[in-house]
Amino acid sequence: MSVARYDLNKCIGCKSCVTVCPMDVFRFDEQAKKSVIAYPENCQSCGQCYVNCLGRALTIVNDMYGYAQTSYRAATTVNMNRTAQAVIDRK
Repeated sequence: MSVARYDLNKCIGCKSCVTVCPMDVFRFDEQAKKSVIAYPENCQSCGQCYVNCLGRALTIVNDMYGYAQTSYRAATTVNMNRTAQAVIDRK
């Protein structure tokens, strides 16, 4: 389970979700004056954001977010040195 936006228009910009989230899932967009679910993959489904949302703009869904099994760097065939720069074979 994970947090999701129920209705962005209901977000009143109180920053309560940003404050109570123990996993740092939310960021606050100062221009739009709304919270943003920036890292849904970090959500541990504790429900604190949902319970504390004054505008009732959040919901909990059954979808899970996660990282890909293999990172791009691990899947690439380009040789990398210790500073993550591509090594070019010069023969």
